[in-house]
Amino acid sequence: MIISQKPEIKRRAANMKNKVYNISVDDVSGGVSKITLNDDENGMNWCATGGLWGRIHGREMKLVSYDYDENGGESIYQNDKISVRFIRRFLENGNFAESCVITNVSGTVLCVNRDNFGIEFPFNDRYTTADECMVRHCNTHIWCGHDTAWVNALKMGVSDLNLGLFFTEGAIDCYCQNNCADNCRGIFILCPTSVLLKNGESYTLSWEVFRHTGNDDFFAKLSEYERYIDIKAKHYTVFMGEDIELTIKCRNMPEVSCRDEAIDIRAEGNGVYKVTYKPSVTGEHRFKVKSGEYTTWADVMVKIPFAELLEKRVRFIVRRQQCLDPESPLYGAFLIYDNDFDSMYFDYSDPNHNACRERLNIPFLLLKYLQIHDDAEIRAAIDIFIKFVFREFYDEETGEVFSTIGKTRDQIRLYNAPGVMLLFAEMYFVTRDDSYLTHILKLAENYYGVGGKKCYANGLAIWKVMRAFKMAGRDADGEKMMEYFHMHVDNIINNGTSYPKHEVNYEQTIVTPAVTHVSEMGLLCEDKEHYINEAKKHMECLTRFSGHQPSFHLNEIAIRYWDDFWFGKNRIMGDTLPHHLSCLTARSYIAYSRLSHETEWLDNAEECIRNCMCLIGDDGRGSAACVYPYKLNGIRGEFFDPWSNDQDLVLYDALYLNDINGAFGY
Repeated sequence: MIISQKPEIKRRAANMKNKVYNISVDDVSGGVSKITLNDDENGMNWCATGGLWGRIHGREMKLVSYDYDENGGESIYQNDKISVRFIRRFLENGNFAESCVITNVSGTVLCVNRDNFGIEFPFNDRYTTADECMVRHCNTHIWCGHDTAWVNALKMGVSDLNLGLFFTEGAIDCYCQNNCADNCRGIFILCPTSVLLKNGESYTLSWEVFRHTGNDDFFAKLSEYERYIDIKAKHYTVFMGEDIELTIKCRNMPEVSCRDEAIDIRAEGNGVYKVTYKPSVTGEHRFKVKSGEYTTWADVMVKIPFAELLEKRVRFIVRRQQCLDPESPLYGAFLIYDNDFDSMYFDYSDPNHNACRERLNIPFLLLKYLQIHDDAEIRAAIDIFIKFVFREFYDEETGEVFSTIGKTRDQIRLYNAPGVMLLFAEMYFVTRDDSYLTHILKLAENYYGVGGKKCYANGLAIWKVMRAFKMAGRDADGEKMMEYFHMHVDNIINNGTSYPKHEVNYEQTIVTPAVTHVSEMGLLCEDKEHYINEAKKHMECLTRFSGHQPSFHLNEIAIRYWDDFWFGKNRIMGDTLPHHLSCLTARSYIAYSRLSHETEWLDNAEECIRNCMCLIGDDGRGSAACVYPYKLNGIRGEFFDPWSNDQDLVLYDALYLNDINGAFGY
């Protein structure tokens, strides 16, 4: 926290301006309160309201002085242990450059690390309305890779006006978040590597902020920096039996190691090097790459073979996550599993912790499994689950879907009904009992009668439902369903990127149904080009959520940050990377690829699904989310939540992708 407004402070402030930026220095704190791009007609401030660019976290500091003119200046802070000097200036290429010089004034040796020092970078990653988000807010992708550390901040809407940040001096090893809330990703605090400073010794962190037009331009600009080491993996998650394949681009012949073992490399020429590594154990593998004096890393996850992982998970579900007490109203339900206590969990009053709603991801997986394997144990589990559905939260007379057991009308959620439609479609694929299609019609009549066309529900599965009606030869009923789906998709098309608010203002999973539903409708209609063009508008927004960092936590994983709070045991608000709902992006990519025949989207979908596999334990246990940052509001992060809750969507979507291209060799 900065102590400000002391009478002895020496201060002179002026806005910093050049041909690219207009930057406001706060005249109380000496930090940066506003960064705008001169040619941005919307005047977006890249500093979020309430944030302060350059604020020091972890130590109470006193502002000593600041002195700025339009070309730059400096702010100086001090306490009895350290002095911190921020130097800000413009470079000849127009970039905004900053240095933070940390000097030990304690009189003895001082340790500076992530627990006691961080710098605030309040990128404007907040959700207001979709229309405002498109032009005034950004998706912030962070990579803390030691000597290769960067931020890629993309406007949420399609734009050539984006910001990049690259550290040109010093090492950044992690980030923290503060003040995360439902529609606000909070404040980002980037933390240095641990250093021991002798009295009078300094450590400098320097970075440049630059404009870029998008991901390709961002990485092209990073490649111009001497210390940038580019690492790309064929897959950031592999299964035992597969090789880990890395491509490294750097200026000097690199040294590569993993788990303290030196790894062989192959020089390909032009600064390109290849690594092929055959893992012998499962788990996280950090590949450290040293080129000259600079070091960075890539993080790869190794899982047991896909078929074994799937088998472990489905057996765990039917043997440990289903209520088998015939006297209980939960009889047949699949429940949250608490891995801390090896017990099932249920909360009637909390819809995210009950036996309905998103808990359908478990039967989705089991039903898809039954379409491949005739398995008596799993079929028996499904049979009693379906009885639970009809008994407790689906009304077959009215077509209503309830949010919890007991069919209470104080818990009805429009979002849920499409998921039950999908459940019944999957039941038809297993049983060929077309009474389930009659229930889909009843559901659809009720759902669309109460405004379902306005709901951006990810559970809606146009292609699968229509496939079921076609397989059953119920053409007239299929035409009726197409009328409903046309109405729904036409509403999405008419809204364009002015996405309506749902349970939050705007997010990745409000965009995914737009891509998926428009694409799947295009698969069923003759005017393919119309639907390709409409889906592409949403794809351009959706891809901006997905990261491209060299880590299974982040690569092709969509930004999400509230999932542990709502769906996990620890109930911490902050980045969940990955969370299984990233797979909805993969589902959208698959649908769009099938429509457009642009096959590269299947590769992106596979990478997304693979990197969500870390949420499924090799012993068959699941995790609701991985909380990625080092700390969140001072609470330790970097953990997998101990609740198994909803993550089975990952394996369900993996099996459907495997149907298309054999991605998992299953």
